[in-house]
Amino acid sequence: MKTTNNELYIVTGAAGNLGSAIVRKLVSDNKIVRAFVLRGEEAARHLPEGALVYEGDVTDVSTLDTLFADIPEGAAVYVIHCAAMVSVSTLVAKKIWHVNVDGTQNIIDKCREHKARLIFIGSTGAIPEQPMGTAIKEVDHFDPNAVIGIYDQTKAASSQLVLDAIHAGEIDGCLILPCGISGPGDYTFGNVSGVIKEYVEGKMPAGVEGSFNCADNRDMAEAILRACKDGRTGESYILGGDMIGMKEVFDILSEHTGLPTIKTILPAGVGKLLGKASDLAESMTHKPQRMTSFAVYNLLRNNEFDSSKAAQELGYNPRPMAQSIAEEIDWMLAEGIVTIPEPDRRTLGKKFVDANLQLGENLTHGFNRMSDGAVSGYKAIETGVVKGYTVIEDGFVGAFLTHDGETVAQAKARLRGQAA
Repeated sequence: MKTTNNELYIVTGAAGNLGSAIVRKLVSDNKIVRAFVLRGEEAARHLPEGALVYEGDVTDVSTLDTLFADIPEGAAVYVIHCAAMVSVSTLVAKKIWHVNVDGTQNIIDKCREHKARLIFIGSTGAIPEQPMGTAIKEVDHFDPNAVIGIYDQTKAASSQLVLDAIHAGEIDGCLILPCGISGPGDYTFGNVSGVIKEYVEGKMPAGVEGSFNCADNRDMAEAILRACKDGRTGESYILGGDMIGMKEVFDILSEHTGLPTIKTILPAGVGKLLGKASDLAESMTHKPQRMTSFAVYNLLRNNEFDSSKAAQELGYNPRPMAQSIAEEIDWMLAEGIVTIPEPDRRTLGKKFVDANLQLGENLTHGFNRMSDGAVSGYKAIETGVVKGYTVIEDGFVGAFLTHDGETVAQAKARLRGQAA
C-alpha cells in the first residue's frame, strides 16, 4: 500500500460495526481519522481515544461543513462513507431513502468541493440476484428497480450516484460491496450479534430455512483501507464470505457456547407465511417487525458472491465464518453482553432447554386457547341455531297444528305419537 505522512481519513457511520472496525484499524496505524457519528449515539463512546469524533448527520449539510472544515493544505483526503440506515421494514421507507440516497449525494458534493477520494460502502444487495448455483459478481451499472426491498433499492440508487459522479470526472473513488458483517466490536448489535444474544438467552426455539453470507469486519476493514490507495477508479469490489445454512450457524453457536443446538428449521413455505404475517402486523400496528417478507427473502435468495476481484486487487482474505462468529461470541462474553456461567455449562444448557420447552408450552397453550375459543364459539352458534329452529317450530305448531284447548307441547306430543 502506498503511504504518505500528510493524510486525513474521514469515516462516516463510524460507530457502526464496519465503520468502527475501520476506525480502530486507522488509529492502530497512527492515522489521522475523523469519526462521524450521530448525535448522542451510544456506540460512539466505544471508539478509540485516538479518533477525532464529530457528531452530525449526513442529511444535515451544516454538520458536514464542520466535518470537512480546516483540512490541512495539501493533505490527501480519503472519505470512507459507511453511514447508512439499515432496515427490513417498509414503514421507514422515506427516511431510508433520505439517509442512504440524499445523504450520499451530500457526501459526493463534499468530496467534489474538497477534492477528496471517496470509498463508498454499498451492499451486495444492490446487485441483481442470479440463479441459485451462480456466484454473483460485480456489475458496472446499478438499477433500483432490478433489486428487491427498500434498503437494497436505496443502496443501488446511491451506488449509481457515486458511479455517475466518478464517470463525469467530478470525484475520484471506488465502491465496496460488503455482504453480511460479523466479528467483534459490534456495539450497535446488528444481525449476527442479535442472533447470538437470542440464542444464548434461549429466545430462539426455531430457525427458518435459508442461508447467510457473512464476513469478518476486521478483514473487510483491511481491504477497504487498501482500496483507499489501490482501488481502481470507478470499480466496485465485492467483499463476501462463507455461505452457510441456518443449521450450520446453530451448530457453530452450539459448539462454541456448549449450549444445545436448535434442531427445528422451518421450511421456506412457512417462512414466507411468517413474512406475510409480519407485513400485515406492520400495516396494522405501525410498528416495525423483524421477520418481514424482505427479511425472509434475504434468507431464501441466492447468497453466493464472488470476491475474487477484491482478493486479487485488495488482498481480501476473509477468515472462516465459524472463526469470526466464535471470536464475536468471545467478545460478547468478555463485554458481559451475554453470560455463560463457568465452569459448569450444563446448568445453563438445562436452563436453555427449559426455556425452549417453556416457549413450546406457551405456544401450545396459546393454540389450545384458540382451539377452545373456536369450539366455544361454534357451540354458541350451534346453540343459537337450535334455539332459533325451536322457536320457529313452536310458532308453526301453535299457529297451524294445535287443536282446541291444546298447548303447543301437547300438540307436538300428539303429532309425535301419530308419526310413530
